[in-house]
Amino acid sequence: MDARASRDPIDPASEIELVNVAAEIGGNARRQELSTSHQQAETSRRPTYRSLLQTWWADNIQPTITHGTNGSPGHRHDPRDYLALERTYLGHLRTANALILFGVVLVQLFRLQNAESTAGVIDAFAPQELATAIIDKQGPSLPLKMFKKDISPGAKSKVKSSVQRAIRTKITETYPLLAPHIDEIIPKKSQLDLLKLPDRITLYALDTTPLFFQHMDDPLIPHLRIVHQFPACFPRIRIDRGAIRFVLSGATLMAPGLTSAGGRLPTGEPAAEDADESDKRYEGRELNEGEVVVVEAEGKDEACMIGQLRVGTREVKEKKKGVVIDTGHYLGDGLWKMVLD
Repeated sequence: MDARASRDPIDPASEIELVNVAAEIGGNARRQELSTSHQQAETSRRPTYRSLLQTWWADNIQPTITHGTNGSPGHRHDPRDYLALERTYLGHLRTANALILFGVVLVQLFRLQNAESTAGVIDAFAPQELATAIIDKQGPSLPLKMFKKDISPGAKSKVKSSVQRAIRTKITETYPLLAPHIDEIIPKKSQLDLLKLPDRITLYALDTTPLFFQHMDDPLIPHLRIVHQFPACFPRIRIDRGAIRFVLSGATLMAPGLTSAGGRLPTGEPAAEDADESDKRYEGRELNEGEVVVVEAEGKDEACMIGQLRVGTREVKEKKKGVVIDTGHYLGDGLWKMVLD
């Protein structure tokens, strides 16, 4: 018997229903396929952050640079040329800025003070003199050391008789012209006092009268009161009128104040018989570096300062610039105003 003949006959209505179900299933699958492909297309067309960054990088950043001959058609310029020009430009710009700044500083310094610079002494706080020193490559002068500020005497102690005799001998050796007056300055039966001052300075006094001071192992230097009492016993130099106010304000003594018309330095020759009495005191031998010298002022009778020469007088006359005395004792300083009880 035929197998198909043995099957039950299919109802037409059921067959139609099966056909509809199959069609519906096929349509859904097709629609799902179309929807998936549409979503993929939309996703591929939508810009992402990474794609945007890649686009910007490709448009604005070129990791490789084509090296070519300058001016060659179809080739780019060599970037090394541009970098070299930029370095040169920046170098000139820095130099120009430095020169402009230096000029402005000098102009301002000259404007702040209109004092004349012919005095030969540089005030430590005078802007114009500071600028002049920079131009002359001498460096700014420092305030005169030792007694710029007011000082107070330290503890007082008695000097031994043997030490006192040694001091008298040392004074006469250093200042031979003072030997005839040594008994008047330090009598043999007197008692010297020793006082400690700042900066390792020792002051020798007789009762309440200061006589000599000494910095460590430097020479004994007389107090200006001793110089005024025996003015002819010490080697002397003279500053011009313009330098007086600088010296009395504690500024370093510079060479132009001594080599100008009003200044005086030893001539190195004996005084002429017909020379003026005021000039005879400056005749004689040249003074050496380290010697103690009295500084007098043009038109004044009393000495205004005493100190050690930083350079010899011969060198001062040859160079006519530089520091001459930077340590000493001047009128109105702390040592001059100090009172001993």
